[in-house]
Amino acid sequence: MSDAIEVELSGEDDPSPDGPGLGGGKGVWLLVGIGLGFAFSLLFNNAIPQVEPATPGGAIDTTVASVSGIGAVIPGYPDGMNILVSPGEGRALEVLTWPLQGEPFFRSIPLGDIDLAGTAQFDASGQFLAATTHAPGGLQLGSGRPNTFGVVASGVTSFAWHDSDPADLAWSKVEDDEFQIWVSEDAGEGELMVRAIGIGEVLTAFGDWGFAITERTGVTDNSPTFRTHLLAPNGDLRGAIDGWVVASHGSGLLLVENRDELRVVTADVPDDGIEIRATDLAGDVVVGGEFSPSGDRFAVTSLGGVSVVNLETLNVTNHSIRAGSDSMDWTSDGRFLLVSAFRGVAVLDTETGDITSVQESETTRSVAATPIGGP
Repeated sequence: MSDAIEVELSGEDDPSPDGPGLGGGKGVWLLVGIGLGFAFSLLFNNAIPQVEPATPGGAIDTTVASVSGIGAVIPGYPDGMNILVSPGEGRALEVLTWPLQGEPFFRSIPLGDIDLAGTAQFDASGQFLAATTHAPGGLQLGSGRPNTFGVVASGVTSFAWHDSDPADLAWSKVEDDEFQIWVSEDAGEGELMVRAIGIGEVLTAFGDWGFAITERTGVTDNSPTFRTHLLAPNGDLRGAIDGWVVASHGSGLLLVENRDELRVVTADVPDDGIEIRATDLAGDVVVGGEFSPSGDRFAVTSLGGVSVVNLETLNVTNHSIRAGSDSMDWTSDGRFLLVSAFRGVAVLDTETGDITSVQESETTRSVAATPIGGP
């Protein structure tokens, strides 16, 4: 990797001196990557504990003990599944690995319970996990496979997995008012890549296209407002956009939410893109989002349910799934969408509209599809 790049901004893009500091307001916005969407999931997590059936289609309930492989439960489902579950107060987190064929099994994570829901995410392969917990001096970041999980950094303010490369993790820290981005490639040692002044507060997305760094700018009509700076991989400033990055795709597509309006833009041309009206979605408070593997569709979770948007036709389909966190993932063939509910996982067949609710006895923190033959 190259030496750290220093970035300094001035002029109208400087953050407001009256804006919130990095150390304050974590309950309001511990945001995407750990992420901006996490803040909304924190507010509503306990209020939406059920997974409801979609229309058309129906819900099918199952448990680990009833089957030997997830392929026997969901016809056509192509992958395995990893689910991060919280067994109970005072007990370690566990990853439930449910293969396509074969018996499911649990693996404990030596992290203790996560006291802020939504601060755990699987990587692009579904095999590596990153999570934060409170520690003296700030958040402590742990990462790795379930059997190799360990602490990688302390005093972090946010993190984001690479949107397409497995095991590549970035996180942010603040040292003497300097915003820093650290990157670990292939689960290796972290290296300081970007040093910036006056550029934002939270790392919200990370990919080959670069980094998205977001700051909260204020409140309008009782809703927080945000601004995001886009950096190239070498740290050069690419531009700035109003709103926060809900999701990114390896092709450079970015899903941006700004005051209940969704736009799909590219990192190269962030000022132009496709707009989606919030009134067409299942709900107008977006919690999280994810692009399909090919990038032709995206899905978002909201208080009203899950919406899938086709970027070629702009057709929107809404499904009555109540998410328990911002965690969601597509299967490798782009047919099934996995949504983390407060209890269990809702698996949406986007071709039929059917929903299969699995593991409803477990308190779910994060979920990922694990492609057969993947990393």
